[in-house]
Amino acid sequence: MNVEEAIKRRRSTREYENKPIPVEKLERVLNAARLAPSAHNMQDRKFVVVKDKKTKKELAKAANYQFFVGEAPVVIVGVATEPEHILSSGIPSWIDVVIAMDHITLAATEEGLGTCWIGAFDQTAAKEALKIPERYRVIELMPLGYPIRPLGIRAKDRKSLNEIVCFDKFKK
Repeated sequence: MNVEEAIKRRRSTREYENKPIPVEKLERVLNAARLAPSAHNMQDRKFVVVKDKKTKKELAKAANYQFFVGEAPVVIVGVATEPEHILSSGIPSWIDVVIAMDHITLAATEEGLGTCWIGAFDQTAAKEALKIPERYRVIELMPLGYPIRPLGIRAKDRKSLNEIVCFDKFKK
């Protein structure tokens, strides 16, 4: 599968088969995050791979009771280890965690696995469930598993390039 096909196949998966993910497959997905770029090559991120049922249920509760989070075989949690660091552009460096998590979504798609970005969650509850130190910041929760429905290419309602791309200068 090439990158464009993975982008087209990727979708938010909220129903997963009750089937474990082989270690080799999980490692390939996690390696995509490891290889993601970061500002100044700081690599100020950690990924918590959650398989424990009780902990996944705690994360589902922290995610505003989105119970499918706890039903996935794995939940990958992206953590910024220097959340207060601001790039010269004014953007927080934890944007690098987001880039790495997107690499995970594409690698997972290539492996036939489904994911779902979870950005709506209780920061304190997620940290407590995973014993993450206060100074760190959870950026995202990502359930991972075999989707009940296959990841086929389907039409997505997206704006045209003309609506989102400007050349040389910004235009409304």
